Amino acid sequence: MYNAPAVSFPVGRSRFQMAVTLAVALAGAVAQGAWWLASVAHGKAHLLGLLLWLVFCGWAVWRGLRAPQAQLAWDGQEWRLHAGGLSPIVTPQVILDAQHSLLLCLRPVTGLAVWVWPAQHAQPERWLALRRALFNPASHPARSRLAASPEV
Repeated sequence: MYNAPAVSFPVGRSRFQMAVTLAVALAGAVAQGAWWLASVAHGKAHLLGLLLWLVFCGWAVWRGLRAPQAQLAWDGQEWRLHAGGLSPIVTPQVILDAQHSLLLCLRPVTGLAVWVWPAQHAQPERWLALRRALFNPASHPARSRLAASPEV
């Protein structure tokens, strides 16, 4: 079976991620405003809703601005996330494919999953190679082995 070519691609802060975050925050603001306008009296529930909306919007923007700057690399055998001095082996899963941006969940062997938004504008010359590697079944050995095993 053909194996995808080796590729390294920068992942980190993404304009698409920030646009999605802002769109969700705006939708929350509209919902909050509609709730306030539709209510005759404003009580503790309204204040709690506003406070929760502010906290989650602040957290989402803070997380977006603190997104790790890293390199996602496929060497022909395994995926690695090079960030700082660490290079754990990860298993990428494509969650959202927007053609010019991807939402990936990178699951290391141990520890918590990392969510990244690689975007075409970061390195247009490597974008298609990244997509080929991500969507090639041979670049996901664990998944290929599971799919090939007989069902019990």
